[in-house]
Amino acid sequence: MAEYSKQDLEYASEFRDEIHKEALSIVRKTHPDVAEVVDRHPVEDYFQQSWEYPGRWYTVVAIPYGCKSRKALVDQIVCDTLSGIASGKVRTNTEQLRDTEEPECPPDDDPFYSILEGYPDLAVEYRIVKGERYCGYESHRRALKTAFKQLGAEWEGDPDKAVGKKIAADKLFSSECRDGKLDYRKAFFEPPYENGYTEEDFARVNGALFPDGTEELEVYEWTTDWSDYFDDGREWWGTLCLTVYDKALDRFAVIMASATD
Repeated sequence: MAEYSKQDLEYASEFRDEIHKEALSIVRKTHPDVAEVVDRHPVEDYFQQSWEYPGRWYTVVAIPYGCKSRKALVDQIVCDTLSGIASGKVRTNTEQLRDTEEPECPPDDDPFYSILEGYPDLAVEYRIVKGERYCGYESHRRALKTAFKQLGAEWEGDPDKAVGKKIAADKLFSSECRDGKLDYRKAFFEPPYENGYTEEDFARVNGALFPDGTEELEVYEWTTDWSDYFDDGREWWGTLCLTVYDKALDRFAVIMASATD
């Protein structure tokens, strides 16, 4: 999967939002209370590679490959949204107003937190979040906001400024080198002060976090320049911010890390 800068993703998100507004205005002619549209294309699809002078590839924001025109894309989104309305999968404004209530963080007596108590030297923070109708990217952001509010009472930040990108679920646990970037495995095993945890410990924690396995996970990795929570990690060790939607359990795991010596 190609890597895109934060600025690239922001430009693509803005372009995608314009497409969505255009499609939504059409849908609302017959369904005025609809709050959202259905777009089968994630934000990463709104990039194309263009070969330009003096002979190199450039990343440009554009309609996804396979769409013949902007109008054809809008028509596709309108059609998918109308199908979603018919099946009850698309929210109305009334439902969206109800959903402005924050998702829930289950009580700390969830079995996962009991397992976590056995690992006091972890530099990783975890929260389980559930309690809202799943609607893709924005549900991931809302889960992040809920977790940050619970974890970050002493921290300042605005999760609405975070930019997320979808990553393959197998990368969540991978030991593959990522050019010095902090990943979940490194955050677990290599904090600024040695913790001595083993692969068995990693498996035990993740087995409790994802008790139904990892095949149904959807993972977003988020930028970390939106809160002073991440200031320590930016000194040298690194920062990590992930939201993981477990489709089997219909809940999120929010994973954050930032530390210094």
